[in-house]
Amino acid sequence: MNNWFAGCASVAAIKSRYRELAKRYHPDVTHDKSTTPVMQEINAAYHSALESVDGQSYRGDDQQEHTYHYNSSVEQAIMDKIVELLKLHMPDVRILLVGTWVWVLGDTRPHKEALKALGLWWNGRREAWSYHVGPWRGRASSASLAGLATTYGVAEFGQREDATVAA
Repeated sequence: MNNWFAGCASVAAIKSRYRELAKRYHPDVTHDKSTTPVMQEINAAYHSALESVDGQSYRGDDQQEHTYHYNSSVEQAIMDKIVELLKLHMPDVRILLVGTWVWVLGDTRPHKEALKALGLWWNGRREAWSYHVGPWRGRASSASLAGLATTYGVAEFGQREDATVAA
């Protein structure tokens, strides 16, 4: 068995490696169904790697201490939703993971019905579509999407490699 996440000692490193591996081996990206068993192995290793850093403290971009809490069902639901979004092949659209929220922004109007069908909802204040696993129990934040990205970290999925969020 391949040690896909060797040398990854933090949540950020594990998730970054996962994105790299998914771009290379995911059958929906490669259009090669023979990569399915490889991707299944990567997914199992991903969950195992994340579980190994459960409870790990880290300093966010906001310079505050945060603690990572592993939840396999949430992690899997987020991965599945991002794959569903990537399958839509939306040019001029950015897919961001900010904390445990998925945000879709850019020229989304042509994809409005597809985004609704996938369970996303429009956030008028941030002018982006959002998705969160399960019921949200927090309170509304007045922070911009860029502010949330600074606090909780951000990863971008799709063709763009930079993860800069416009304020």
